[in-house]
Amino acid sequence: MALRDPDDAVVALFKHHAIKNEGRSAKEGRPIYDDMEIVEVRFPGSRSVSVFPATAFSHWQNNPETGEQTAVSYAERFSKQYRQFKGQNEQTKAGTPLAHAPFLTEARRAELRALNIYTVEQLSVVDGQELKNLGHAGRDLKNRAIEYISESKNNAPTTMLSAELEALRARNAVLEEDAKAAKGSPGEIRGTGEPGDEFDEMSLEQLRDFITTNTGHAPHGSLGRKTLIRMASDAQQQKV
Repeated sequence: MALRDPDDAVVALFKHHAIKNEGRSAKEGRPIYDDMEIVEVRFPGSRSVSVFPATAFSHWQNNPETGEQTAVSYAERFSKQYRQFKGQNEQTKAGTPLAHAPFLTEARRAELRALNIYTVEQLSVVDGQELKNLGHAGRDLKNRAIEYISESKNNAPTTMLSAELEALRARNAVLEEDAKAAKGSPGEIRGTGEPGDEFDEMSLEQLRDFITTNTGHAPHGSLGRKTLIRMASDAQQQKV
């Protein structure tokens, strides 16, 4: 399961590092240090940390228009993290934190973080020697991470719909309470006492929300107020 950009799985952390200036120290007779921006690069599945100057050469990049090669520094390669570093903001890594992966124990999460794996996406792409570093269960963990990402994408529409219906139910409960409060005491109904009287204060939009919330289906077409009140009353009686 390849990422669009392999660097999406890499953790880059920019820092200030003091480097002793041997020439000036000898000349001044005291230790003098220069401040240097560095980057710590961690690859998922490996315990090693590589350190480079932020402006050091990282790789060559081809210009698709001219065909020329351009030298890319680490600051340019990990530009988002570098901008956060310069702005003194927390340097973030996009992805789903391991804490949200239900198939991992706390002990396993700690082991993965020790191997520079912080997100489910990083776990899903680890391979080669880095995968072997995860132990005999490494392949199973990677496969479960891939399944988790795939299932999450497939269930996203259902999850979104459930959240919307839950929001409508909460909104409907507030509307019912407001309607009762407007009529006096709870249970006191102004009007004839016939079914549907409690919907007299609702707007057309509120009636549609009530029907959708309690039936799971939104009313279709340009329905009149009497029809919507009847449908809302039927939905309420079925709910009871």
